[in-house]
Amino acid sequence: MNFNFDLNLVQSQKLLLTPQLKQALEILRMNSQELMEYIEDEMETNPVLEFADQDDSLDEINYPVEAEQHDWEYESASSISLREDRFDLESLAADKYTLKLSLKEHLLFQLHTSDLNEKETMMGEYMIDNLDDDGYLTISLSQIAKFFNIPSDKVANVLKNVQKFDPPGVFARDLKECLMIQVKSMDHAHEDILKVIQLYLDDLASNKLAYVAKKMGLSVEKVAEIFDFIKSLEPRPGREFYNGDDVKYIVPDIMIRNIRNKFEVVINEDAIPLLNINLYYKEIVHKDINIEARKFIQTKMDSAAWLIRCLEQRKVTLRKVAECILNKQLAFFESGVRAIKPLTMKAVANEVDMHESTVSRTVNGKYIECQWGIFEMRYFFTGKLNNQQGDEISVENIKLMLKNLIKSEDKRNPLSDHELTELMKKEGVQISRRTVAKYRIEMGILNTNKRKRY
Repeated sequence: MNFNFDLNLVQSQKLLLTPQLKQALEILRMNSQELMEYIEDEMETNPVLEFADQDDSLDEINYPVEAEQHDWEYESASSISLREDRFDLESLAADKYTLKLSLKEHLLFQLHTSDLNEKETMMGEYMIDNLDDDGYLTISLSQIAKFFNIPSDKVANVLKNVQKFDPPGVFARDLKECLMIQVKSMDHAHEDILKVIQLYLDDLASNKLAYVAKKMGLSVEKVAEIFDFIKSLEPRPGREFYNGDDVKYIVPDIMIRNIRNKFEVVINEDAIPLLNINLYYKEIVHKDINIEARKFIQTKMDSAAWLIRCLEQRKVTLRKVAECILNKQLAFFESGVRAIKPLTMKAVANEVDMHESTVSRTVNGKYIECQWGIFEMRYFFTGKLNNQQGDEISVENIKLMLKNLIKSEDKRNPLSDHELTELMKKEGVQISRRTVAKYRIEMGILNTNKRKRY
């Protein structure tokens, strides 16, 4: 076997993205929340960046904390204690009573006012520490018994007691147990309801009411009544104690406003704060300082200037794309969802003289607020179908037609996908049964069997 080594020169063209260009594209892709988090991270690592304050004078230098001069004044203890504006006792008391307890605090209060002994209380505390946000117990009885080195039946006895705490259903280990705890806590607990939950909950979820009625020896109407009652129970007992820390609110990047009888694009300036470079560092970099320090400050100033430029370019690009959407979908902003028209990213890219991938990054995760609500920017890019007259109909309009047909159907005899297809054809929309099923699933609408009411 012969091995030959040759050295050849080959010319090729490659598109290389510099770190700065990558940063610009990434900033363009981010929505308001992601960009705000990104800016906060940048400010932690770049000392020359600061939030712009419009009230500040341009000539004023904002020195860092280390450079500030403080003139401390001492006050007597009596002057501090008598100054009323330091402490507002009434507002402090009001805040104390308006604080909302967490689920664990609520349960601990009940635990320490119960009749359980010290050892049982310790087990109760351990169980509370192992609840999830919904109030479900996340460990088994055997694990608790092993931790305290006691028999499992004693743990089961404590669990039975704490399951009587408020809110009903807390300390359950699964959904069935959660629902059964709630039913047992009611004065009118019925054995049929408990039996249905225990044995046929999955069948109810599949809307197999006739099957459950046959197995239980009850009428379908009675099973339907039990089903409605079960749906009124709380599957997540800890829901009312959610503190909202994990909730992320939608912040629109664009607002469409009717100004002097004309719709205009308004950038949400409140979503992203203005940045500038601290004047202290602008001055000190020109003074006689250490070479390494000057190099460090200059590097950070260049990085900050590029970030500010990227943010401004993001606004310009976002405005261009939003204005194009406004022009193309003007009927929507005037009349509502029914007036939305088919639109592709390619058409917008050609209109604003950008690449289609740039338009995709621009609308990614961004939202538009208008008089009809808040919509994701991608919502305005919808496919199309042709009706029998050859006119184009947007996919969103077709979905709305399907939704209205299903909404007005006889709940005891719901429309099948085939019947929906035939009704759509009568409306002049040529569509297949498979496409109807696809759109129905995308809208989160159940199939015929699961929509049927008895």
